[in-house]
Amino acid sequence: MELEPTVENLADAFGFRVPDAFVTLVQGALERNPRAPHLAFASLGLELGGPLFPFLGGSPVSLRVPQMPPEFFPFAVRSGREPHYFGFVVDDPDHYQGEELFIGRLAIEDCESCGVVSETLEGFFARLMDESGSRCEWLDELGWGQSAQDLSELQTRRRSLSAYWTADQLGLVVPEEPAPLSLMHHEFRRLLIENRDYDKIRNAGRSAVKVGAPGAALALARDLNWWLGERNHWFQLALELYEEAYSMLERPLLTRVARREWARHYGRRGRT
Repeated sequence: MELEPTVENLADAFGFRVPDAFVTLVQGALERNPRAPHLAFASLGLELGGPLFPFLGGSPVSLRVPQMPPEFFPFAVRSGREPHYFGFVVDDPDHYQGEELFIGRLAIEDCESCGVVSETLEGFFARLMDESGSRCEWLDELGWGQSAQDLSELQTRRRSLSAYWTADQLGLVVPEEPAPLSLMHHEFRRLLIENRDYDKIRNAGRSAVKVGAPGAALALARDLNWWLGERNHWFQLALELYEEAYSMLERPLLTRVARREWARHYGRRGRT
């Protein structure tokens, strides 16, 4: 039997308090399509899933793929030749109390489509309707399909909040820190990763932690995961950096997410 979509139950599923509008969304999916609520928004090309499976049914498979950062919490996918994943972007879920929140999109082979797409569920669905060319009567009645936020303005706003800009185009928010120059810019980190020197990448990340810059180590881990995360030993190295950085930043939920994804994709430690 499906769980009741209350604020408390959804918070347990995601690990942090979701917006009240998200409860309305899940309840609406159940009412709109009681036989297959996960497909309630199929007209927009959207399938709900991930943490929503206990509430809506559908596929029990996680929506996470190896390249996703722990800060991205997917709840829907638009299938196709290149799937687009949509989810909440939450930098510090352990201390999140329902305030400012972004909704992002990740498409692993379509980096130009990645980034934040809205700051509200209303704006998110307005964008989906604009992109699909379809309308959803129930969402229109709620006033959720009226106007999508300008993407360039959203990205600019996210950049202004981010201490580091990351390859997944989502950015990273951490407290101010003495960032090592070699890791400060995403292009510097990309060059380091492209050389594929395992020890040099590990030492750069660990040195950042030692000088009090866990955000720099985290940005390196995020970029490493994005470019090479589908490979066992690089994912393991990213996990090591995640663990050190999140421990220093006191973000235990993100540590658990990273460890769970390691176990789910690879099942054991060991450099291969």
